[in-house]
Amino acid sequence: WACPVARRASEARVVFSSTRRPTGHAHFATMAKVASNSTLPWVEKYRPTKIDEIVGNKEAVERLGAMAATGNMPNLIFTGPPGIGKTTSILCLAHTLLGPAYKDAVLELNASD
Repeated sequence: WACPVARRASEARVVFSSTRRPTGHAHFATMAKVASNSTLPWVEKYRPTKIDEIVGNKEAVERLGAMAATGNMPNLIFTGPPGIGKTTSILCLAHTLLGPAYKDAVLELNASD
C-alpha cells in the first residue's frame, strides 16, 4: 500500500510494504542508462522507472497514470502473486508523483526481510 502524507514533494513521504521483490520489464531507454559493470541484480538494473514503461495489465497501468496526472492519490492495496510488478508499479507511481525528491521520500518495508 502507498500512503503519501503531503501533496508537496518536499514534504511527501511514501511508505509501502511488499513480501517479495518482483521482476519487471523495462523500456530499452532505461536499459541503456544502466552501466554494464553494476553489481545490481538484473531485475533491479532493468526495473521500469516510469509508469509508461510498465508492461502488462493495461487497465491498471492507465489507472496509475491517471492518479499521477491528477495528483488524486487514494489509499491503495496491491495484491497478487510474487513477480507480477506490485513493487515496481508503486515505485513508478512514487517516482512520477515526487520527481527528484523520490529517493529521499520513499521508504520501502519488505516483509520478507
